[in-house]
Amino acid sequence: MSTYSPVLLIVDDDPLARQIAQAFLSADKYRFRQATGGEAAIKQFEQEEPDLVLLDIMMPGIDGFEVCRRIRQRKTRAYVPIILVTALDGEKGLARGVGAGADDFISKPVERFELRARVRSLLRIRRQHMELEQQARQITEFSNQREDLVRMVVHDLRSPVTVIQLAASALLSNAAMARADKDGDLSLIKEEARRVGNYLEEMLLLARQEEGRLSLSFAQVDLYSIAQDTIHALKPAAKARGLHIRLAPSENPPIITGDAALLRRLVDNMLTNAIKFSPSNTEVTVTLGRDGANVTLDVDDEGPGVPEEMRKRIFEKFEIVKLRAAGGPQTGLGLPFCRTVVEAHGGYISCLPREGRGSRFHVTFPTPPRTDP
Repeated sequence: MSTYSPVLLIVDDDPLARQIAQAFLSADKYRFRQATGGEAAIKQFEQEEPDLVLLDIMMPGIDGFEVCRRIRQRKTRAYVPIILVTALDGEKGLARGVGAGADDFISKPVERFELRARVRSLLRIRRQHMELEQQARQITEFSNQREDLVRMVVHDLRSPVTVIQLAASALLSNAAMARADKDGDLSLIKEEARRVGNYLEEMLLLARQEEGRLSLSFAQVDLYSIAQDTIHALKPAAKARGLHIRLAPSENPPIITGDAALLRRLVDNMLTNAIKFSPSNTEVTVTLGRDGANVTLDVDDEGPGVPEEMRKRIFEKFEIVKLRAAGGPQTGLGLPFCRTVVEAHGGYISCLPREGRGSRFHVTFPTPPRTDP
């Protein structure tokens, strides 16, 4: 198995100084390249990135400080250590070297054992940087592969879930079949398939939002009508848990500009969440109204409520994993999905406590001022 030999670039206008430095370091079996000045050093660096640069300061043309600055401006595979070799004394020279990006300094005349020790130390740091860069690339690659796999699985699952929903709907539309299904198994199959379909859509939407590919189809949307339709669709699920969903009357039509499909999913998720955490024989209330120029949507439940320290975290998709591991609420991706939809419409969602018991999930949508035609 071959071992890698680090490449050292020795830069000095004095050929004797270059040969001495190489001779001092040759016992460690490095590979060497030499440059006679600053311009030659930059050209050598462009041809092959070295693992360390041993750089004289006082040279004709561009000096060592400028070479150091130009190297630091370049994108490299990993951090390239630079040792400045100087005959200068005083703090000003050190300060200029640090400002240019040098890692270490060694004074002329160079002493063999000191030079070898400093080179070894900095090459060790270089190796660690390269290992970290390699690990970061592997993590990124694995993450991308995982995301690609998740998206592939989600796409593949959408088709059978849709088929199950359509088949259940077709069977339920048959009066004889519906009467025979006394236990409501078909309705349960349809509802659970709908939930799985929602989960898949939420995963895809969150992935698109992270990639900056979330696009909305804007139109005038009546949130009250959406709430009515959603409540009607969720009545079987609420009834199965002994719950009642009430839609409070609204005097002014809560109309906003938004994506009707996503807003429908938003209301569905908020109500599904309320149903999930509400005890039997309680009521879930949906209220739509206005707060100045804004449209508001509130979903109130009589469940156990959300502790104050968790009210913001339940909208973060990575935080909910931690909460579930710690025995917190089993919210899934529904609430992070809700936040994504609300924020895509320029709004804000929050979880508020209620007097007595329960929670209020409050959404505010800004409505642009009307302009006369």
